[in-house]
Amino acid sequence: MDIFEAIYTTRAMRRLSPEPIPEDLLPKLFDAAVRGPSGGNEQRFRFMTVTTHDVKAEIQQIYRECLDELNATQYAHAQEQVARGDQDDPKVQQTIRIDRSAQWFADNLHQSPMLIFVFGKPGGETTTFPCLWNLCLAARAEGLGTAITTLLKIRKERVERLLGVPDDGVWHMHGMVPLGYPLGKWGVPMREPAQLSVFSETWGAPVTWRADVPLWP
Repeated sequence: MDIFEAIYTTRAMRRLSPEPIPEDLLPKLFDAAVRGPSGGNEQRFRFMTVTTHDVKAEIQQIYRECLDELNATQYAHAQEQVARGDQDDPKVQQTIRIDRSAQWFADNLHQSPMLIFVFGKPGGETTTFPCLWNLCLAARAEGLGTAITTLLKIRKERVERLLGVPDDGVWHMHGMVPLGYPLGKWGVPMREPAQLSVFSETWGAPVTWRADVPLWP
């Protein structure tokens, strides 16, 4: 797969089939994951795969609690839009689509054939997240969907106890990725033009170039 196709189409896939993942794909995914940049080549990352239904079901319940808490606080405005916004407004329509996807995932997370957790040292996301993104790109190349989430950190200690993480302060959960064959279609996610997110030389100063539409394909 062309690298730009992988980058442009590796969107969050929350709706996943329960179809099992072939065992022979896992070495390819994790060997790609560990090639991510690592400060000082210390390789301070660990992954854990979870496929046991009862454990996934408990994680799903915790995730559901986390999303409900987030929707009642940080995402309260978005929930107001979903409930009472102008249904003809494209921005409201986009918020509704995102909310439906998030709600479906919170209710069906345990149906994903595999959950992958990544652990690192406190504040070590600069090492673990490049590795996690490598895994997501490799999964895309194999037709597998992923979606990086950090929401479970709201109940971090509870999740770590469930997974048997040593309580020695060395390893901390940084995020989780469901892995499976997607029920939706691949596509380029909607974003504002890139130049709106980039400054030149000083804060707020515009760049001289434009990318008004996706530059792939």
